[in-house]
Amino acid sequence: MGDLITGLFMGVFSGKMVVLPALILLIPPSIGLRGNIYASLGSRLSSYLHTGRIAAKFEFNPKIADNVYSSSFLLLLFSILIGFIAAKIAILMGLANNFWELVLDLTIISTLSGFLSIVFMLPSTLILAIGSYKWGWDPDNLTAPMITLFGDLITLPLIFLCVDIIFLTKFYLKIILICIVIVFLILTFIQSVRSKEEIAKRVTKESLPILLFCLIIQFGAGTILGAEIESLITITGLLTIIPAFLEDGGAMGGILSAKFSTMLHLGILTPNLKIDSRVLPHFVSMHLLGIVTFAMVGLFGQIVNVMLNLPTISTLKLILVTIVAGQILIVLLNFMSYYFSILSFMKGLDPDNVGIPLITSLMDVLGSFCLILALKLFNVI
Repeated sequence: MGDLITGLFMGVFSGKMVVLPALILLIPPSIGLRGNIYASLGSRLSSYLHTGRIAAKFEFNPKIADNVYSSSFLLLLFSILIGFIAAKIAILMGLANNFWELVLDLTIISTLSGFLSIVFMLPSTLILAIGSYKWGWDPDNLTAPMITLFGDLITLPLIFLCVDIIFLTKFYLKIILICIVIVFLILTFIQSVRSKEEIAKRVTKESLPILLFCLIIQFGAGTILGAEIESLITITGLLTIIPAFLEDGGAMGGILSAKFSTMLHLGILTPNLKIDSRVLPHFVSMHLLGIVTFAMVGLFGQIVNVMLNLPTISTLKLILVTIVAGQILIVLLNFMSYYFSILSFMKGLDPDNVGIPLITSLMDVLGSFCLILALKLFNVI
């Protein structure tokens, strides 16, 4: 049902991408960044709960506070980078002409939407992780899919809201908005480095290079979609399935990555390059889950298309496209989630800081590639 709402957002606001085509470059990394940071936060909280490092109580805890400071700092920092890189790629692809004006506009859209998302994403992540454990659920099964869904539901409307803001805002007000975000960036950084706990420093240190690498990867998704922007705008109904398809791919990868991380922390899974037989049922379950999930992505997308009277393809073909693309994606997802968790653990890194960001970022790129591939296989574009 959440996928239906994200598809509605994409369909309703698709006209804004006609006015500002560079926006297609901004959406995948912005959505991915929320998922990377907050799904990792949820995975860390899950590991803390499973290993007894924090209690399942809604109360102040230095370990949780450190995670909040470091997560907020990373979100704001990379939101600024997203705006700058998106503008550069847009110029290279011929989607815009004035570089510095585009840098300012895209950076405001990215940072302001990121800043506003903190208000919603942080409480949601804490309530979901601690609450699910407290009420007898395994957070590993809930945090990744639900947080990526919340990321889409919050990020897309905030991005489109910020597009309207920059169209109505004068130059000097844009500068003030950027300055406000930078002030909060500095404050969260100071809180992270001043902490007596090592958690904030470790999260920031380990996450910075991983998120930077992920950011570059996620722009690959925007570039792949940007290269087909004319076809996607012509058949607008295809845009409605993109957020849900990428979101669900990242969610399933997040579930596997969080599960393997917890198994490694508890000693259930031995860090070995040879795939453990206990892992295979998880691989199979992802393929079975993928058949149902990606079929629903196609069906829900078509419901949105009919509701909004958007140009689309036949329902059967759209469902087949999403299923085929999803199954190709899951093959890649299974192996990457396992080896990213194993290799990071073997190198002395926390898989919670490494696995989910890499998986969700690669899922955006590989998901975009698999979706475009399937559309070409069925002669849609």
